[in-house]
This record gives sequence, structure tokens and C-alpha cells, in this order.
Amino acid sequence: MDRVVYVVPHTHWDREWYQPFELFRWRLVQMIDELIDHMERHPEYRCFNLDGQSIVIADYLELRPENQRRLRRLIEQGRIIIGPWWVQPDEFLPSGESHIRSFQKGIRFARELSRCLDVGHCADQFGHIAQMPQIMAGFGLTSACLWRGVPDSVPGWSFQWEAPDGTALPTLYLRNSYSSGWRLPNDAAALIDRTRRQEPGHRENEPLLLMNGTDHSRMEKHVPALLQQAQGRGYDFRLATLGEYAQAMAESGSSAHVHRGELRSTDNSNVLAGVLSTRMKIKQRDFAVGSYLERVAEPLELLSWLHGGPDGLPALKHAWNLMLENSPHDSICGCSIDQVHREMFPRYDRAEQLAKQVARESVAYLARKSAVPEGGAIAVFRPVPHAPAVVEVQVPNRWKATSLRLPDGRVIPVDLGERTADKVLQKDDTTPRGILRHLDFLREGRYDALAVEDFRWSIKRKKIEFVTTVGDGVNVVDQDLVREEIEQAADAALAERAEVRVEHEGRRTMRFVLPPSGTVGLEVLTPVVAAASQLPSDISVTKYSIANSIYRIEWTKTGIRVIDQRIGLEIENAVRLVVEQDDGDEYNAEISGREISPIPEPLGNCIGGTTWAQMLVVYTVRKAIQISKKDPYARRSAPAVESYMSLTLWSGVPRVDIRIIDSPHLPDHRMRAVFALPFEVTEAITENQFHVANRSLQVPKWNGKSAEQPPATFPQKTFAAFEAGNRGLAVFNKGLPEGEVITDKKGKQLYALTLARAVGLLSRNDLKSRRGGAGPMIETPEAQMPGLHTFEFALTTYRGNWRDAGIQPLAHAYAYPPVAFATNEHEGDNLSSYSLARIDDPRIVPSAFHRSHLDGAPIARVYSSADELVQSNIFVPAGSEGAGTTNLLEEHRDTLEYEAGGWPLRLRPWQIQTMRFGRRG
Repeated sequence: MDRVVYVVPHTHWDREWYQPFELFRWRLVQMIDELIDHMERHPEYRCFNLDGQSIVIADYLELRPENQRRLRRLIEQGRIIIGPWWVQPDEFLPSGESHIRSFQKGIRFARELSRCLDVGHCADQFGHIAQMPQIMAGFGLTSACLWRGVPDSVPGWSFQWEAPDGTALPTLYLRNSYSSGWRLPNDAAALIDRTRRQEPGHRENEPLLLMNGTDHSRMEKHVPALLQQAQGRGYDFRLATLGEYAQAMAESGSSAHVHRGELRSTDNSNVLAGVLSTRMKIKQRDFAVGSYLERVAEPLELLSWLHGGPDGLPALKHAWNLMLENSPHDSICGCSIDQVHREMFPRYDRAEQLAKQVARESVAYLARKSAVPEGGAIAVFRPVPHAPAVVEVQVPNRWKATSLRLPDGRVIPVDLGERTADKVLQKDDTTPRGILRHLDFLREGRYDALAVEDFRWSIKRKKIEFVTTVGDGVNVVDQDLVREEIEQAADAALAERAEVRVEHEGRRTMRFVLPPSGTVGLEVLTPVVAAASQLPSDISVTKYSIANSIYRIEWTKTGIRVIDQRIGLEIENAVRLVVEQDDGDEYNAEISGREISPIPEPLGNCIGGTTWAQMLVVYTVRKAIQISKKDPYARRSAPAVESYMSLTLWSGVPRVDIRIIDSPHLPDHRMRAVFALPFEVTEAITENQFHVANRSLQVPKWNGKSAEQPPATFPQKTFAAFEAGNRGLAVFNKGLPEGEVITDKKGKQLYALTLARAVGLLSRNDLKSRRGGAGPMIETPEAQMPGLHTFEFALTTYRGNWRDAGIQPLAHAYAYPPVAFATNEHEGDNLSSYSLARIDDPRIVPSAFHRSHLDGAPIARVYSSADELVQSNIFVPAGSEGAGTTNLLEEHRDTLEYEAGGWPLRLRPWQIQTMRFGRRG
């Protein structure tokens, strides 16, 4: 029998890369125009696969809406194949939630146009996360299809890919890339020769595959005739969809080989590991905006809506659309031209604007419902359970509180910072009726971009003095009552003149620490004045040291010493900066071996208060090297630069917060924060999407044939931890996704957290770490990271292992801090807390609380970080009893019985669970 050969016409479409989005889109429009015209006239060209993503259809229809009916007909006929992704993202950099929302939007959009590919096609992502099989299976996808990251240990053209929870998914391996059948010849004999090169590694009854396309490729119109000419010469050629090839592979008996966990090997394809740290500001921005959207805006909108609040879902859906547009691998990875990345930041800005406004409106609604006593209060939303949380909030200058009372009656101390000056924004002489015109101007409780916080007025010598106070609080103001009072005064002729002032009251920063709680929700905290003796503090400060009940940090001649007073662990030169020359490109680092150790010096005396203490350090780089602007291979001296480091302790919080301000960053250099490991380790423990991985520190050996050297750096989300001898050290971060364990000249192990990597070319073809180019050689001066940069991370030490020490909740409380607003005295319900959810077991990790983008129904998603079966409950006080589990498309699976006010959870290790419910009343 002739061996079957599936020829899959397709294109891999990068929305933006070496050209900006609009130029690539215009090429897309031309390509699809040609495709539609040809397919309508030539039924023998039976199918075309549009890259496993649906957004390309939306991009096309925005410019060609008149072709929607023609395009829909071809999709309905199964000839043009779209989905299941919305965009093809990088897998290691965006959040796990981002991947779920991409699949949800991509599948729903494709199904609205009639049908969706049921293969999880990952054409060009730079490696694959461990939990992707569980995510894909959660959407009902029958298999995965991928190219990069597969190690030599995987034989053949398919395998079983197993996620950490045990979900296994048949996986098609594009061993010869997604371009294996691009530019097919016109000659049948040449096609036969090319097909024979696909034979190695195939089982006898297994079909062959030719992927007829590549990056931004158009259809090859001659292919149907070519395949007809080549029939009967040992091969049975079939023009096919990717789904048909997947079905044929399944029928031939998929390989039994099992690969567990992530796919990040360079054995057979480049994974371009340097993209974890290229253009770090993009990574930080994605983390900051995405975290606020997922962890603050969405759960707050849900909490408010469950209590009868406004519908903010349309704004949040649009914010997600903007975020997803930034998640494709060439975008978030930072490996495109400068213009592409300039256009990303407005998308982040717009998404952030919407997320913050919806969060504010939700807090304002809940604050209005709560009774607040004289003196005002703080409305604070805590997104992370089971860890202490640091809060910093702006309050009016007049506040003098030394403490706050929690809803359960406990009193916690606060610090109030220096006052800022009041500002008069407007001052006008008018008539009493003119005050009413002023009130007309204050639409929706706003004065320009500021919120109206208060009105006050008085009459002196037949003159009304009317003052509107504005700011950033969520105060309750009765404008109708004030209007009525002014109208009465005008009607009674109590005044002849009036003065209207708008004042922006000065602010001061309030700082405090919330004790741990198992609840995600909002609390209203009331200020009280307590005697100093009633609020003992564990903070102490000297000229060169700071301490709390857990840590003592000292400045010494050799650097920063950190002492954990609980477990007697002392770390000399605990954290320092290292700058290295980087001759790489946007895809790969090429460290020359030249290391510059910035010189640290204390910057003044240590400072502090009741709840916090801080040490300031300045690092100066005396000498450096940079690439000349005229010649990319020439080098010259660069001026000295300075970086400023602050180390902050909080009362009772087991972590050291560290912030670096760096300006300007050195061109062609990598800067890392390096932490001394106080014990020898053999693995790194890193949080990744829906998973915490144990990573061997043994760098895989190069197989001698691959183009890229195996990477020593590794991806992470909010923390990396290291353990030995019942002790541990962990480093938390905010949007710094690359780490590495290195050894210094004395043989001591260090953890290096990448802060910035500056390069000046999109791709180079002269690297030692990678053979050949990974893209065009285009200058990218903005990838040199000019300007001011801020990097935030934290250090903690602990006994035992990361689970028992609660490292993941601690890391999340650092990465996703509470949001808080000041509010004024007003009447309302007696409620002082609004619980969204209570989770009793800290090993059950909340991932999302939001409303479905499909129909607005409440959704909760969690996953288990335990190493054993977990049985616990989740309590949602405002949720209805009609709850059930769903798949990741939010389709019902099983009903959950309400037990003692909560829904039971039974989760295997690393299982992701989604629940759908209603609201009471």
C-alpha cells in the first residue's frame, strides 16, 4: 500500500514582528482576498489552515467587512480552518489565566462563524508550559500540535504529553517544523524526493506530513495539481486540514511514549531563551496590568455585582482584548522592531485605565453601602488569602489616626507620612445662583479627572463662601441636598455675592499591615487614636541597620548582611548587583565573561516608623563598555552610572522588600540582582502557570547538532525558592521572569535574578550561543532600555519546605497587594466587610473570580498546589446555592451541593477547577 501523505496548506501569521501590525495586516488582507477568490473558483483547493488562531479573521474583517458572508461560507464548509486560540501567545510570560481567556475567546469566535479546530495548534511558541495539556483538555481539544522544545528523548512524530495533574494529551510533533512542505516544487519527481526526507522516525502504518506554508506565506495554487501528478508513486497524497491529519495519526495508533512537564529543550529547535529578559519593561508592564485586571478589577466587579452593584463587565472584556493583543510571542517576548513595542504600551495603558476605573467604581459602591463613623475610614480590598498584606494608601492631610480598627475589633498600628500642600484649583467671584451653575458642571461626582470629596459653605457679610473639595477618595456626597440648601439661601436673599473655590486637599501616605486571613474580600477599617503603649512595635532602626521581629539587616564593609532571628540564619553579602557585557540580540544573551561589580555605599541614615523601616544604598558603575552607534561591532568606554536600592522591612512580615531604581541603563549589558545562597542546592523551585516546578540545576548537555546551546536560565512567575537541610530561601518578584543559579569564583552558589538585558539588534548571525539568525538583522536602539527603570523583588527565608512555610501565599501577597481608598463619614448598612470568598486550605490557590464573558454569570477558578488529594470547601457568601463545576469553556459538568455554607472541593495535585454559580436574591 502507498503510504498516506497529508499535505496541510497553512500560514503562520505573526501579527507584528519585523513590521508593525498595520503593515502585516495589509499583507493579511491581500493574502485572504486571494485565498477566498481562488477557493471559490477552485473546489479542488479544498482547505486552508489559518494558524490555529481566530484573531486573524477579526483583523481581516475589520478592513474587509463586505467579505464576511463569503468567508463565513468557506469556514462553514470546513475549507478555511480557524481557532482554537484567539492569539498564539508566548506560553511562559503571560499568566495562566491569559491562556484560558485566549482559548475561550478564540473558540467562541470560531464557533460563531460555525466551527473551530479541535487541535491545540502551537506553531511557533518558544517552548511550552507544563500545564498546557490540562488547559487544552479542559477546552475539549483532542490533541496538541507543536514544534519547539521537544527533546531528543521523545522519539517519532507523536507522543503523550502529561501535565502535572496527570492529564495526558496526544501530541503531534512537527519534527521538521511548520514549514516542512513550504514552496513545494512543480515537478512530481522532486516532490517524491522531498517526501522521502520525511520518512525517518515514522512507524510503518503512520501517515507522513508536509506543512505547506511558513511565516506570512500565501497559498500555493499549484499544489492540488501537483499532488494529483505524484499519485501512485509509492505515496497517497491528500490535501488536508490539521484536524484530519490528527485523526489519521490517532487511527494509526498514537505513540505510547510519555513526556511529563514543560517542553523547553533546544535539542531539535531553538527556544530562544533570552526572550525572557529582552525589553524587561514590557514584561513588567504586562505583569502589572494583567495582575490588576485579574486579581483586583475582576473580583471587585464581581463582588460589587453580587451585592447589586453596577455592571462593569463590558469594560473588563475590552481590557482583556487589549491585553491579549499584547500576548503573542513576537510581541510580549520583546523580539520585534522598536515600532511594534511602542504600539504595545498604549494597549497596556488603555487596559489599565479600564481596570482601575471599574475597580474604583466597585469599591465606591460597596463603601457607600457601609456605615462609616465620624472621621472617615479606609475601604481595602485584599486579593490574596493566607498571608499578611502591606497596604499603602493616600488619606487626607487632616487625618491623625495612629491605628485602625478591623471589622473583628482588633486594632492595628499605622504610620502617617509627611503632608503635601493643599492646592486651589479654581477661585471665582459669582452670585448665589452661580453656585448652582458650578454644581451643574460637577457631572457624575467629578471635577475634571478628580472625584468630588466634600462640599462646605458658609455665609459672612452677605457673601456665600462655597468650597468643593476634590481628590482620589471614594467619598459619599449628597449633591442634591447641597443644591437644595443653596437654592433656599438664594430664594431667601440671604446673600448678594458668592465665592466658589475648588480645593485639592493635600494628602499623606498611610502605611499598615493587615494580618493573615483566609478571605478574599473588602473590609472597611476605621481610624482610632490609641496610646503608644497600646501599640507595641517590633521595628528598630539604627544608623546602619534596620530590624523587625524576624529579620535584622546590617550594612557592613562587605555589603548587606541579612540575619533571620527565628532560625539563626546569617547571610553575608546577601544581595548585590552584577553587570555583565552582553553581545547578544533580542533572542539570546551572549555574555562575554566581563563582569562589572558596582560599588555599593549607604545613602544616608536608615529611616522608619511604627510599621516599617528602610535602608538606602547606592551602587555606582565606574567603568563600562557599550556598542558604538556608528559600528555595531565597535566598542568604546561609557560614563559611570548609578543605581539606587532600598531595602524595607514591615512589622511582623517575613520578607525583605527590595527596590532598584536604575537610570540610565548601560547599553549592551545585562544587570542582575544576585543573592547568596546560605546552603548548597541541587534544584530550583519555581512558580509557573498553575504549577510549581522542581528544576534540576544541571544544564542539559548540548547534543552537538542543534543550533542553540541549552539555556541555564529558567522561567518563573512570582517566586523562585531553594531548600536544603530543612531550611529555605525564596526570592519574590513583580514581573521579572528570568532566573539562574550560578557559582562564584570561590565555588559559592548564588541565585541571579535578571533585572534588565540591553541589546541593539533584533537578531545577529554571529553568536556563540546560537548558530545562525533567528530573524532579520535590524537595529533596535530602544531595546537598549534607555530611560528610568524600577525593579521590585523581595527576599524571605524559612524552615521546612515551601508548602509548609506558606511561600506561595506570601509571594502572591507581595506580587498582588491590596488596593485601598479613603472614604468619608456617611450612613449605610452596618456591614463593615464584604467577603467574596473564603478558602480554608492555603494549598487551594485562587486563580480567578470574575463574570463570564459569555453571559455574565459568576465564575470562580482555583487550583491545588498540594502534593496529595485535597478535600476542602470554598465559601462564597453572596453566591447562590445553584453552583456547579464546569470545563474551561464554562459549560456545566457536575452540580455542587451546598454544605454548611460552602461548596466542597476535591482536587488532585495541580488540578484546575472552575465553578459557575448565581447570586442570592
